[in-house]
Amino acid sequence: MNIQIRLMNDNEAEQVNAVYNNTNGNVRPLDYFEWEFLNGPWGKAIYVLAVDLDKNENNIIGTQSAIPFIFIDGIGNKILTAKSEDTYVHPEYRGHKLFDKMYELLFSECKRAGIKYIWGFTYARKPFLKLGFQIPFETLQGIYVTKPKKAYKYLSSLNNENKLLNNFKIIGLCYYNWINVLIKNVFGKIGKNIPELKFGICSNKKLLINSVLNESQNLWGIDQTDEYLKWRIINNPYPNNFLENYLSGKDNIDCIANFLFNIRPEGFIYLEEILFINYESPKKNSLLVRLALQKIKLVNQQPIFRFWGFNTNKITTSEISILKRAGFTFIKKGTAFVWKDLENNNNLIIEPDNIILSRLYTQGNR
Repeated sequence: MNIQIRLMNDNEAEQVNAVYNNTNGNVRPLDYFEWEFLNGPWGKAIYVLAVDLDKNENNIIGTQSAIPFIFIDGIGNKILTAKSEDTYVHPEYRGHKLFDKMYELLFSECKRAGIKYIWGFTYARKPFLKLGFQIPFETLQGIYVTKPKKAYKYLSSLNNENKLLNNFKIIGLCYYNWINVLIKNVFGKIGKNIPELKFGICSNKKLLINSVLNESQNLWGIDQTDEYLKWRIINNPYPNNFLENYLSGKDNIDCIANFLFNIRPEGFIYLEEILFINYESPKKNSLLVRLALQKIKLVNQQPIFRFWGFNTNKITTSEISILKRAGFTFIKKGTAFVWKDLENNNNLIIEPDNIILSRLYTQGNR
């Protein structure tokens, strides 16, 4: 068996993307691949291939990549990290440690590029643990149901292998949350003197993000530059429909809350990110969430809202508490967050628990 582990050449993008399509049984257009791996805001991804040199055609038998992301803290320190993506080994070649060999080259190339940490989200825990990754936590899944029958139909369709008991649990969860939402809306009336949430992006959103990170100098988040937001939201080729609500403070100058929604064609709405100027007012913030949800419901009548929760630090824990007060229900069935420190001795240390995570850490393609 003559297998070569090497970096992808740019002219191989179409062939590499075909491997993904054949594996997943769907079609990812070439321009989607180019957007994700070649046109990122901090440079193209490091993309590793396993190639069977004894085959003339269809000889790419494994893939692994790392997409550059810059993290920033509340005082402006920046660190280059990378998100692991497109992990694949052809079934006929499993057992030959290709996964390990591809990551060996990936780690080396990431270090050479100045990348300090590799991270990602996965259901495949054991292979990453063997390579020295940590799994510090898992995502929490939050739901807010407005139409329980349609919400059940959508959630049950996510896994065709669900057994009868699983479907009973799903329908029970949908109705439980729907009743909870009704109770919140009946007994937690918003009142007459309510603030006005506006559609659009507040002009000083960057200041709002900085204030969140400044809750503690140990907190880190994606550096939401204009280039990053343009890549992640505006130029994103996947079928997303992003809407933002924001609330201004006195004299409409300061943005004190911001909500990013993604209306998905599959029949649900992601609450991608929430930001508040002050996390010490959970009652007020939960009211703002309810207002934002109502405003989006007037625009699009999807049966369910979804949210990724992380019970890891002061900010992410507050987010879960605020959303629960607004009517969300959270379950622990989520994906693993994997994390690897490539150096162990760099001066600026990021602890994974101190990252302000949200769905903006994905590419928004699933």
